[in-house]
Amino acid sequence: GGATLSRAPRAAANGQKRCGEVLGPRPASVIDPGVTGYEALREKVDAFAREVTARREDVVCRAGCSGCCHARLSVSDVEADALRAALSEPSPEARARLEAQLERPEDDPRCVLLGDDGRCAAYAGRPLVCRTQGLPLRYPAGTVPVEALRASAGGDVTWCPLNFESAPPEPGDVLDAERVDVMLALVNREHTSTPTRRTPIETIVLQLLRGEGSD
Repeated sequence: GGATLSRAPRAAANGQKRCGEVLGPRPASVIDPGVTGYEALREKVDAFAREVTARREDVVCRAGCSGCCHARLSVSDVEADALRAALSEPSPEARARLEAQLERPEDDPRCVLLGDDGRCAAYAGRPLVCRTQGLPLRYPAGTVPVEALRASAGGDVTWCPLNFESAPPEPGDVLDAERVDVMLALVNREHTSTPTRRTPIETIVLQLLRGEGSD
C-alpha cells in the first residue's frame, strides 16, 4: 500500500509559531506497517519530504545549507551498510577529502561526511535522521528540548527555524518521527543479528579508508 504519512491537524489561523501552540489531536499512522525493507522505508520518507518541499516555498533546505550537519552521529547496522554502499570505491579526490575531514579537531562539530563546501560525501546513502532534517517532526511529549520546541500536536513538534517563515506548517507537513523510528528499528532487526549496535559514522569512514569490513 501507499504511504499513509501522518497529518497533524491544521495550524492556528493567525499563523503564529509559538512554543506550546496546539495544532490539534494526534492523527493516526505515519508509515504503513506493511512497509518492508530499508530502501522502501527510505523512499516513503523521501516522497513525503518531496511533497512538503514542492508545496511550501518557505522550505529553504538546499545544497550547501548544512547547519543540521553539525553533529557527530552513530547509526544502526542497516544504515551503516547503506553508508558503506554509498561510499564504496571513492575516487582519489573523494578519498583525499574524507581523509582530511577525519583529521578535523575534536571540537569541530561537523559530520565527517560534510565537506568544506557544505555538501555531503554520501548524500544518496545518508541516514533517515538526515533525510528528515528541516521538516516539522513530531516526537513524544517531553522529549524535545524546550529551546527547540516549536509547537504541540499530540506531542512535541520541532522544525528548522530557517523554514516555514511565512506561516506555520500545515497538517500535511508534519512527520511523525516516532513512528519512523519504530519502523526503522523493525527494519534493522530484520537486517542484522546485532540490532542494538550503533556505529559512529567516523568509524565507518575510517574502515572504508583502511579497507576494513564492518566487524
